Amino acid sequence: MKPRSSLLVPIVLPIFALASVGCQSQPAPDDGEAEPPGRGEGESPLFTTDGKLNRPQGWEAWVMVGASIGLSYAEPGAPTPVSDGPGMFHNVYMQPWAYSHFLETGEFAEETMFVLAFYGASQEADPAQSGFFEGELAPVMEVHLKQRDLHESGWGFYGFSGDAAAADMIVGTAPCYSCHSERTALDNVFVQFYPVLRHMLPDAEGD
Repeated sequence: MKPRSSLLVPIVLPIFALASVGCQSQPAPDDGEAEPPGRGEGESPLFTTDGKLNRPQGWEAWVMVGASIGLSYAEPGAPTPVSDGPGMFHNVYMQPWAYSHFLETGEFAEETMFVLAFYGASQEADPAQSGFFEGELAPVMEVHLKQRDLHESGWGFYGFSGDAAAADMIVGTAPCYSCHSERTALDNVFVQFYPVLRHMLPDAEGD
């Protein structure tokens, strides 16, 4: 309801996808297909000829639907990464057209993408005296894509690392799929974490 160094992998990957990248290829769309009306450039998922998802472009200008810091899905008592600060900032973005569609209908449209970007927590900038702000963008990115032919859930997870231009879908048996299915607030999305979306939930009483 989403680039990576070796030191960051165990910290950030469980937050959105909870699994390592698999090798499940998907059909590629026709090359040169124009964006549907109402969508800006780069706001539709594009695949390589061997079924990998191309890294989304321009996501920084999409709608940021939620942010967290140090969020973990680990059960109580499970080992957690050692950190000198509060953990990483996790920002989640979705395409403007998909956001508008959700506000109008209360449903996620086909080809909705959530991009999860990670930022380190920093304190070293004048005039900051306390607290934390977002530092450098981490070399990781994760994408949650709604597309019915990807998985029985109707969604697929992708993890991008380093400067990779495309990524295979995370294998459909990975824990992220069952976790999102069982603990979703709506349609396999953790809307409970996204304040600009969760007011649309049927039982929402306002934030």
